[in-house]
Amino acid sequence: MNQKYPFIPTLLILLLAFASGTAWYLYGSQETISFVPNVQSAEQPVKMKQCCECHEKVCHQYTGAPHLRTLRKATAPGVLEKFAGKEVTLKENGLTYRFYEEDDALWVKCENYPTPVRIEWVFGSGLHAMTPVSLFPNEAGESELLQHIVSWYPSGKLGVTLGLQELAHNKTGVQTLGEVSSHAKTMNCFGCHSSYLGDVPGEIEPAQMITGVSCARCHLNGEEHIKAVERGEKDLKLVKWNQLTPIESINRCGECHRRSDQLEPDELHPDNELLIRFAPVGMSQSPCFLKQSEVKLADGKPARFDCTTCHNPHQQASRDPEVYRKVCLNCHSEQQDHAPVCSKESMQSQCLQCHMPPVEVHDNLNFTDHWIRIRERDKERFPEFQLNK
Repeated sequence: MNQKYPFIPTLLILLLAFASGTAWYLYGSQETISFVPNVQSAEQPVKMKQCCECHEKVCHQYTGAPHLRTLRKATAPGVLEKFAGKEVTLKENGLTYRFYEEDDALWVKCENYPTPVRIEWVFGSGLHAMTPVSLFPNEAGESELLQHIVSWYPSGKLGVTLGLQELAHNKTGVQTLGEVSSHAKTMNCFGCHSSYLGDVPGEIEPAQMITGVSCARCHLNGEEHIKAVERGEKDLKLVKWNQLTPIESINRCGECHRRSDQLEPDELHPDNELLIRFAPVGMSQSPCFLKQSEVKLADGKPARFDCTTCHNPHQQASRDPEVYRKVCLNCHSEQQDHAPVCSKESMQSQCLQCHMPPVEVHDNLNFTDHWIRIRERDKERFPEFQLNK
């Protein structure tokens, strides 16, 4: 046991097996097509390199996708240098946190905590943030994660971790360092940041672990698919996303990005700033989503609106607003059976500025609001809430 990190054993006790076969992914689900991510199963799923043998172009695109970088070791290239040798004094609690590299590991030291703490993993691709995490066993021997109170942001600055601002009021004990999650929540977090956790009961097997969201995380039945291709079968054993209904589609993304049915009805209102972070939830409340069946495209086909309408899941999302304006114009025009045009601005203007604006959720971070709507009407639609915007 490393004395610098007394509550982490040398052989880390990581995530215990899913007692219900990852049933936590599905609670409250209204999907008609079963979706069970096998993040911890008896057999390791197909690795990305196997997929690339046939899907080389898509794999080449995906190498730059943020989803592939959602879980990395703290000492990985592109991660370590963002923390090692840096320190920050949080304005939220006045405490100073110093990160440093020693013994081929990343450590953090806080003046109000007696010992340095080793950081094993980092959550986040870096597109929005990178949050260090440490793991330790609870009294029952189950692994629990410590989400550190300091994160790295694309501005290059270290700052308080999004969602832990209130925790900064605690200036003693382990909460000085961050938030300790229950075993169940620990499983949820690592389950969403990986594609496979290994099949060793009670822990992740690093040799088996597939970090990040690889092909197998969204495209299930990889082994059956490969066998079907080799046999030349017509049924390739994969459910295509365009075969899902729009709600099934956004709920697939929502397994990790949140679904509307995971929230209470009184939480689904535009005054709830927490929803800014949960794109599928906002989408599900948008008129564009709710009324898509009423719209036909120029070729006469019915409109379809889900996450993949605007975003290619195999590459990083575009930052060009013109890309999204053109998507809007597929449905909004003067044509018959189309959605109405904007009454205030030319359709050549940038739709996102008004209908999907960036919202500051943190000193170092903005999120695009995916609840697409005419914001002036919020007070009419939700008179019972004290709307901030």
